[in-house]
Amino acid sequence: MTHRQYLKELFKLIESKGYKIECECEGMEITKDEALTQVDETAIYVIDKNGHSLGWIYWTFWNNWDESISDYTLELEKILKLDKFIDTITA
Repeated sequence: MTHRQYLKELFKLIESKGYKIECECEGMEITKDEALTQVDETAIYVIDKNGHSLGWIYWTFWNNWDESISDYTLELEKILKLDKFIDTITA
């Protein structure tokens, strides 16, 4: 698996739960496509249907692909089952 494939799977997980995604790099909003192809790191915000941020995932292309998620809001574990997702993808 590559960094980009892993990030695409993460985006699918978030959207499959009914949430929107906003990405930011160095304080500037970027698109999901830009997060996939044009930056070395991004903060991914999980947004509910009312436009509220539920938390963030810090993604980096600097680490090995299986260590790309370097930090995240712990509340996302309850919402997305993020630990299970990470374990499944990186196994």
